[in-house]
Amino acid sequence: MLPKTFDIANLSDNLADLLSDIQNHIEVTLTHQGIPLAKVLPLSQSELTVTNDALEPRVAGFWQGQVKIADDFDETSEEVIAAFYGDE
Repeated sequence: MLPKTFDIANLSDNLADLLSDIQNHIEVTLTHQGIPLAKVLPLSQSELTVTNDALEPRVAGFWQGQVKIADDFDETSEEVIAAFYGDE
């Protein structure tokens, strides 16, 4: 299919058409006042392959028991403060 052009000024009105073209593997050029800004290219077949890991939601607590955070990790010593701000 032939490439298509969408002006970003009208993008919100044409978003459904833009997404449809992308899903149909049509190359789209985004323009502003006739000047090309970006090109949206269809993904190759290999790029469309997604591993199951990418689809799995992250689970809270996955690192539980494997990471140790010091009790004073959020405390800043006077020495460090002086190093950043100097002695006043």
